[in-house]
Amino acid sequence: MLQRITQVVAVAALTTIFAIGTAVAAPITIKFSHVVAENTPKGQMANKFRDLVAERLGDKVVVEVFPNSQLFGDNKVLEAMLLGDVQIGAPSLSKFERYTKSLQLFDLPFLFKDMAAVEKFQKSPEGQGLLMSMEKKG
Repeated sequence: MLQRITQVVAVAALTTIFAIGTAVAAPITIKFSHVVAENTPKGQMANKFRDLVAERLGDKVVVEVFPNSQLFGDNKVLEAMLLGDVQIGAPSLSKFERYTKSLQLFDLPFLFKDMAAVEKFQKSPEGQGLLMSMEKKG
């Protein structure tokens, strides 16, 4: 009887070890949801991100891109991220309004002269403060 229990425990332990080993070897999957076509700047950026991850991390991490609201629309993607249903989203900044009104700054037309001015602002203490303004909300 004791020998039978020992065998069952040994088989259970080996099964667990193999299951853990398989789980560790499985790639991490990141779902990236956005609402535009692949040939738009946002769509091209999503695909470039996927390609860079594949290039740098090989088969350890897989990024699946879902364009054209295939998974979630702009109104639902933030909630989906908070629930873990999608790991990356690219909604318009106006969708962050319920979390912080500060990001509405980027919706003001002609506020920045060009992309260099946007990047300079984002690297400034004020821009970094704006970036961190939602950290407490997840």
